[in-house]
Amino acid sequence: MVTQLAHLHGLPDVPVRCLISLNGQRKRSQLGDSSSAGEAQRVLHSKGVPTEMANSSGSWLSSCLVALMFLRLPLPLSGDADDYHLAPLGGTAELPCPIPLWPVTVPTAVTWLRSPSPDRSQVVHVFRDGRDREEGVMPEYKGRTALRRDPGEGSVSLEIRHVRLEDRGLYQCEVQIGNLTRDGIVTLQVAVLGSDPYIHVKGYDAGWIQLVCRSAGWFPQPLAQWKDPQGRVLQPLSDVHVLEAGLFRIAVSSRVRDSTLGNVSCTVHNLALGQEKTTAMLIAAPSPGRISSSTVALAVILPVLGILIIVGIYLIWKQRRSKEKLLYEQVMEVENLLSDHAKEKGRLHKALKKLRSELKLKRAAANSGWRRARLHFVAVTLDPDTAHPKLILSEDRRRVKLGDRRQPVPDSPQRFDFVVSVLGAEYFTAGCHYWEVDVGDKTKWALGVCSESVSRKGKITATPANGHWLVRQSSEKEYEALTSPQTTLRLKEPPRCVGIFLDYEAGIISFYNVTSRSHIFTFTHTFSGPLRPFFEPCLHDGGKNTAPLIICSELQKSEPPTVCKPEEKGHANGDVTMNVNPSLFPLQAPEIFPPRDMILPWPSDLAPALQGLKVPSF
Repeated sequence: MVTQLAHLHGLPDVPVRCLISLNGQRKRSQLGDSSSAGEAQRVLHSKGVPTEMANSSGSWLSSCLVALMFLRLPLPLSGDADDYHLAPLGGTAELPCPIPLWPVTVPTAVTWLRSPSPDRSQVVHVFRDGRDREEGVMPEYKGRTALRRDPGEGSVSLEIRHVRLEDRGLYQCEVQIGNLTRDGIVTLQVAVLGSDPYIHVKGYDAGWIQLVCRSAGWFPQPLAQWKDPQGRVLQPLSDVHVLEAGLFRIAVSSRVRDSTLGNVSCTVHNLALGQEKTTAMLIAAPSPGRISSSTVALAVILPVLGILIIVGIYLIWKQRRSKEKLLYEQVMEVENLLSDHAKEKGRLHKALKKLRSELKLKRAAANSGWRRARLHFVAVTLDPDTAHPKLILSEDRRRVKLGDRRQPVPDSPQRFDFVVSVLGAEYFTAGCHYWEVDVGDKTKWALGVCSESVSRKGKITATPANGHWLVRQSSEKEYEALTSPQTTLRLKEPPRCVGIFLDYEAGIISFYNVTSRSHIFTFTHTFSGPLRPFFEPCLHDGGKNTAPLIICSELQKSEPPTVCKPEEKGHANGDVTMNVNPSLFPLQAPEIFPPRDMILPWPSDLAPALQGLKVPSF
């Protein structure tokens, strides 16, 4: 019936459960007196509802009409930002909600927010179900806010204690009655007492002393006032007020006669707080026989100017003398350098002569060592039981290269399963042994000797401590001996055929460049247990490293270029291959390297001293 009544007479749509709830509370409500009922009847009569129907509804309808009147009132949606409420810094602020309520109306919920607020994270205070709540309230407002209600006036206000400067700004009040919500905006400003005024003399002008009073950090806009020693107000010459970061900064100027004696004061008032700050400056009487300001200025300026001229002359003389001294020192330094250069040139000539002699001896020794090593040549073959599944071995077991896929070979403890390597079939436990391997144009390979007991499963760290004595080529022009740490090898000519010499009793494993008949590197170690040749053709390196490693079946000729051709004798380019004893060939004359190349590969007693020298152009 109530719903039909609302629809018939133009009242807003109100859910039936709200009206029934209001009717159910009529016994607890204090709105059921005759005046409230009479008011309800007048409202229904103004909407065209018959008086009989209004009387039949009784006093219980008046409670529901409170909500209906709240819905029908034209409520403002926002406040005036320029009309603010002022509160002292550190004091208590009371912000009235601009939403008018019907007297004795109890809102369902009241929420105060910092506005504008795109989300609900700026909650200042929440009142719901008859009590204050702290769920979702900003931490800086917890414990400082309270909701004040005046049921008789129908007003709601927010109390903020211990007001801070950050509290100023817009606040949004949201009032909810039933399912309906209205909101409004109110502005809070914080009254701040600024800094103590600061007075300074701006200048003198025709018998007047110009003064400026400055202060900052005030709100609202303060009032500044000058007073002379007799307490009379002085007229300001200029009055500047600047708003910075929400606070006012002032600069007020005035003037007094230079004959004025006593304290001139500047007072800044905060009318909102009823407080002020004052600063005074004493203007003393001039001493007897006062001298004019121009005379004083000349008396000060002339001595200072004379001192500056003297100092300038002294600085110019000192600078000129410093330049002459510097020039003399530079001339002496050049003469000393020329003398040292002549001496150094003589020392370098002697050092070069000695290094050339040492180089000849070392190359001759290396050449003779390589020739002696070749006397112990052995024919080495590959052990297929140790080969990685992706390695392809030739039928004569002297060639090995990396294939594209793993081969169906039985797994055994002797087989490498991660490193693409293979061992020689021979075991060496004593004596001297020498073999040669053709590496051709390969860009990566690893050769040498390893212990029979080395690990062959998983990733392997090849060092002498782990039973590996290897030399490898890691790229087109980079070679290393796998020591710990690795030793970088500087080879003048890349080897196409590598000779490996093992002297078990002497504990020596040497590597030779058969192409240039030069020594590459030597390991020294005390061996125990069987040793085996080691071969690793490495990965394909983008198709540049697909050539096989070839074990030479016999000693190869050392004239460059040397290309080992195992078990192959015949004609090449029309020439007949002849078996000639290589020991009958004369030694190749040693090449003379630049000084830097000789110092680095062949250290001598002079090497440390020569490292820091610059080689002059002869």
